[in-house]
Amino acid sequence: MIASMTGYGQAENDADDIIRIKVEIRSVNHRYLDISIRMPREIQTLEERIRRRVQQKLGRGRVEIYISWHDESDTAVNVSVDKPLVQAYQRALEEIRELCALEQQADLQLITSFPDVLRVENNQVDLEVVWEKLSLVVDQAIDNLIKQRQAEGARLYEDFMLRLARLTEITKSIEKRAPLIVAEHRAKLEERLSEVLGQADFDPARILTEAAIFADRCNVTEELVRLSSHLSAFQAALQETGTVGRKLDFLTQELNREANTIGSKANDYEAARLVVELKTEIEKIREQVQNIE
Repeated sequence: MIASMTGYGQAENDADDIIRIKVEIRSVNHRYLDISIRMPREIQTLEERIRRRVQQKLGRGRVEIYISWHDESDTAVNVSVDKPLVQAYQRALEEIRELCALEQQADLQLITSFPDVLRVENNQVDLEVVWEKLSLVVDQAIDNLIKQRQAEGARLYEDFMLRLARLTEITKSIEKRAPLIVAEHRAKLEERLSEVLGQADFDPARILTEAAIFADRCNVTEELVRLSSHLSAFQAALQETGTVGRKLDFLTQELNREANTIGSKANDYEAARLVVELKTEIEKIREQVQNIE
């Protein structure tokens, strides 16, 4: 079954896990698979693994991935004191106190407020531990995205089937109309000759020749056969799995090509009206096909 390229997926790990991870994935239509990942700098080296996971499960689309994580363990952050710097600050403060003849001693709050006295450092991240948890959340987010894309694809499938049925109906109407075009042209030709020549005789063979030339020029049998073939191929492609968007796009172009040819060859008002309806339905299909994976 076909799938849309538009969707959204989100996943988080267990709330009681000390490493909190959240993954959001958005996708829209795109000619190829284009992946953009935004993630914390500490785990940036895991980006290529995430990219491969997406490539394994998705075929086309502009995919944007947002990853947030937070290590809530006691060992995640380390705070250290720059002892030489503290001692230097203390000596400087003592010198200022003596110069100014102050009695007040420097307190702890004042010293710790100076720059770089306390250094806050994130401990080294164990990437394999993070990946063990992150990969599960990424897979779940991708699966949720795929479910939404498939649901949208199912809705598009129903719309396509309705429009294909309408196109088949219009094609049959053109097939019924085609033989009448030549007969009506012949009748009009005889009527005009009678008006011009009056009671004078005119050569019936000449009329037959003109009618034959006209019939050959407006014959759309081949185009109708190809149109029906493309409609069948389109319907068959809708049943396929995997990436079928490009195939559907090509078939839509072929449908439009045949409709244009029929419109240019069928020199008839009713046929032209039917071709307009034909092209209107094909254009609606073309717009929807752009979003199929």
